[in-house]
Amino acid sequence: LAEARQPLWRKLPVPSSQINPYRIVIVLRLVVLCFFLRFRIMTPANDAIPLWLVSVICELWFALSWILDQLPKWSPVTRETYLDRLALRYDREGEPSRLSPIDFFVSTVDPLKEPPIITANTVLSILAVDYPVDRNSCYVSDDGASMLCFDTLSETAEFARRWVPFCKKFAIEPRAPEFYFSQKIDYLKDKVQPTFVKERRAMKREYEEFKVRINGLVAKAEKKPEEGWVMQDGTPWPGNNTRDHPGMIQVYLGSQGALDVEGHELPRLVYVSREKRPGHNHHKKAGAMNALVRVSAVLTNAPFILNLDCDHYVNNSKAVREAMCFLMDPQLGKKLCYVQFPQRFDGIDLHDRYANRNVVFFDINMKGLDGIQGPVYVGTGCVFNRQALYGYDPPRPEKRPKMTCDCWPSWCCCCCCFGGGKHRKSSKDKKGGGGGDDEPRRGLLGAGTSWRRSRRG
Repeated sequence: LAEARQPLWRKLPVPSSQINPYRIVIVLRLVVLCFFLRFRIMTPANDAIPLWLVSVICELWFALSWILDQLPKWSPVTRETYLDRLALRYDREGEPSRLSPIDFFVSTVDPLKEPPIITANTVLSILAVDYPVDRNSCYVSDDGASMLCFDTLSETAEFARRWVPFCKKFAIEPRAPEFYFSQKIDYLKDKVQPTFVKERRAMKREYEEFKVRINGLVAKAEKKPEEGWVMQDGTPWPGNNTRDHPGMIQVYLGSQGALDVEGHELPRLVYVSREKRPGHNHHKKAGAMNALVRVSAVLTNAPFILNLDCDHYVNNSKAVREAMCFLMDPQLGKKLCYVQFPQRFDGIDLHDRYANRNVVFFDINMKGLDGIQGPVYVGTGCVFNRQALYGYDPPRPEKRPKMTCDCWPSWCCCCCCFGGGKHRKSSKDKKGGGGGDDEPRRGLLGAGTSWRRSRRG
């Protein structure tokens, strides 16, 4: 019980031996910059005053930009989570789980430009995360109303019946099959079950057959019939006109009878294609996310939402639990708007720190922003508080009234202890609107590497 009451996370500042030399360099550069600007201002070019003025203004602007860029890097922080304490508090063995439900949002537009096999791997990694299946739902937004995406999710739901129990039985990482089977590592490390090798070979064969079926769907989608696509029951596909079609929702998993090969329940998988009409601005990805917020509010209404791009798979199956260490914290959770996780990339040059890997942005700039006010939202890999998206604050508990005495008349504003009496308290309530914490919501940068993006050539 004492361990369960401990904080679920802690903030770790960067060691002074690492950050102080960088701060010293910043200060020295700032001093040199001040002397340089003083020299430029005090020595004008009298024969070319307009050009001198323009150059000085540009130099002042660049100096200001450099100073603003250094401020977030002054005090970076890292955060460490305690998953064992989270389990003791909300997910004890032998008891019903009290972890908060979460809705995953995956957005895609054109399956011919965004390979369906990559989208399928993203969905499979979500369905196999280490989280209670009755509290995990995946919504896929098809903004192109493509029948290829619809059929791909149908095949993915069928393959998930075998892939999800395999991952959880042998603690597979990562849980996207394309990237798990392509790893050049010793996959037998830490594996003690005698049936692992046999089942892994069988699963790899089934995944290759799954890829062949997806490739067949892609080849079929490249030749669109003149009369449009027709579904298996003979009715025309509602999304033949991608700019004018009704909304479509299909639940693949999560209903009665949708069990895996071992008879266990699977997370909910929902296909969503929002309604589109000509002459209306649909706001692209933002509009698709808004549609998913409304659909998920009717079906599951989970208090937390995690959005991913279709080529952005879950690299750490415990990432959702790490986010819950912040969002379900008794003190910080009510003030938190979102938790932003860093990204990692596959299939790129490991020595490129800026253009592709974004190490400087995620490991330096974002941690620096987290140390002063909070990281920015980068568009994917972020866990949102649904109430923060709705635009209103959660209910605020009433503050406990202060202790006062009744030894003075009610019209007197002081008490025998020289504290604030009833009159003072009532005036404060009228002025401030009652109790509660008015601190705005903020964001946090999640701990560890939890999301990985596949680069397409």
